[in-house]
Amino acid sequence: MTDIIELKLTGIAHGGEAFGKAEGRIIFVSYALPGERVRVQIVERHQRWARARLVEVLESSPYRIEPACPLFGPDRCGGCQWQHIVVDMQRDYKARILRDQLRRLGGLKKPLVRPTRQAGETWGYRTQMVFFNSGQGMLGLRKPNSRDVFPIESCPLLHPQLEALFQDFNAAWHGLRSVDMSISLSTGEKLVSLRTLRDEAPVIEVDFPVSVVLEHRDGYIEPLVGSPWYFETIQGHTYRFSPGTRRPFNIPAAATLIEAVAEYLQAGPGHVLMDVYCNQGLFTLGLSERVSLVIGIEEHAMAMENCAFSCGHLDNVVLHEGPPAKVLRRLKDPIDLAVVTPPDDGLGHRVAQNLARLGARRLVYVAHNPATLARDLNKLRAANYRFVEAVAVDIAPQTYYFTTVALFTR
Repeated sequence: MTDIIELKLTGIAHGGEAFGKAEGRIIFVSYALPGERVRVQIVERHQRWARARLVEVLESSPYRIEPACPLFGPDRCGGCQWQHIVVDMQRDYKARILRDQLRRLGGLKKPLVRPTRQAGETWGYRTQMVFFNSGQGMLGLRKPNSRDVFPIESCPLLHPQLEALFQDFNAAWHGLRSVDMSISLSTGEKLVSLRTLRDEAPVIEVDFPVSVVLEHRDGYIEPLVGSPWYFETIQGHTYRFSPGTRRPFNIPAAATLIEAVAEYLQAGPGHVLMDVYCNQGLFTLGLSERVSLVIGIEEHAMAMENCAFSCGHLDNVVLHEGPPAKVLRRLKDPIDLAVVTPPDDGLGHRVAQNLARLGARRLVYVAHNPATLARDLNKLRAANYRFVEAVAVDIAPQTYYFTTVALFTR
C-alpha cells in the first residue's frame, strides 16, 4: 500500500471518522464524510485497519459545509469534529453510529433506533468546559487524537456567559494543568476549578462575583474564593453542582434526557423507581414528582452530597452511598422501575440481575458512550431484560458525542 491513495468512503464510525476499504483494510479518515471520494495519506497501519489524513476531497458530499470556526481542522483545535457537516446530517450520523454499535458490539440484528432528538441550540450551548494549559501563556483545547494543546482566544460552542468567563480567566502559568469553568443559566453564578501539577494553590484576586476552587488529584475540592458549588434549575428543579463530578454542560439537553427517560419508564403514581449511578441526582430529582418513591445509589461522595442537598426538601427520596454493585446486593424492598447511568466501564457485577431480583420490569439505560451500552447487552440479557428501542440525544452539536437512552423490559 502506498502512502497516498484514493478512497471511496462508505460509512461513519464512532469517534467521528468516515471510513472506506482499500487492499483488505478499513481506512478511517477524519474531516471526511460518507459518499465522498478522497485522496488520503496513510499515517497509521494495523493488520486489519489503518488511519489516514485527508489530503484532498475529489468528490464532495452534498452535506459538506464550510466550518464556522477558523480553528477547526487537523493539527488545530480538537474541540469539534463535525463542523464541516450540516447539523441535520450530524444527527442522522449519530443514529447510524448508535445502530451500528448495537449491531456489531451488542449482537442485535435489527435494533430499533429512533431519530436523534434535538436539544436546544447548535452553537453557544456549553455552560461548562475544561481548558488546558497550552504552554503559551493562555488556555486551549487538545488537538485531534493528541494530548498536545492548541491555544484558543474564543470558542463558538460556549454560551455567551461562559465565553465571558473564559475571557476573564484565559491565562496560564507554569504548574497549571487545566481549568474547569462553569456558569449557571438560572442564577448567573460562575465557578472556576483549577488543577495544578502539585496541588499548589495560586494567589487569586478577583474583582467580580465568581467562585474559585482548587481540585486536588485525590478529588478533594479546596475553596479559594466563594463556595465550591453552584445552583442550576432544570425543568423547575434546582440542583447543586460541584466540579470533579459529571454534570450537565447543555441545560436544554439535560431537560430532554429527563423527558426521554420518563417516557420510556412510563413512570407514574404508585411506582418505586431506582436510580443507579445517580451521580448528582439529575434523574433522582427530575423524576421525583412522577413516582411515589425514588431510591438513588451513588459511590462518589461529593456527587451524593449534592444529590442529598438538592433532594433535601423531598420525603419520597431515599439515598444510598456506596458502590452500586455492593449496595444492591443488600437491598430487599421491591421496585417497579430502574434507570442506570453507568460509567464508561459499564454495569458493575450483577447490577442487572439484582435489579431484576428486586422486580424492575422496565429498565432505562442512559449511556454517554454507545459502546458501553452495546457491551453491556449480554449482562442485561443474562438478567432476562429484552432490548426494546433506543434514541440518541444530541447533547453536543458540532461533535460526534451524544447520549443514548435505551429501553429494556422483562
